[in-house]
Amino acid sequence: MTKEITHALYVAQRLLEGEKYVTCSLLIVMIEEIRESFKATLANCNTLQAPCGVKVLETVIIKFNKRFGDGIKVTKFREGPGRQSQGYTKVSLILF
Repeated sequence: MTKEITHALYVAQRLLEGEKYVTCSLLIVMIEEIRESFKATLANCNTLQAPCGVKVLETVIIKFNKRFGDGIKVTKFREGPGRQSQGYTKVSLILF
């Protein structure tokens, strides 16, 4: 179960490591891919009736959304608790 939960984070790390400049367009896609991976793994845990996996993933999704936003209001820029951006400015989206 741990492998399924952390796989999207691993892929993002591999794609970004060594990059000197990371553009917003790449981050938007990666954050959404990670979010979708968490949701798909949660659905899989529900199907397999794995209560421990469900509880862990629900906690991970809550923490992820608190830090990076819920993905719904992407045009409203604000900062998360560690100053991570939640959403993007209209200029960033136009440049995307």
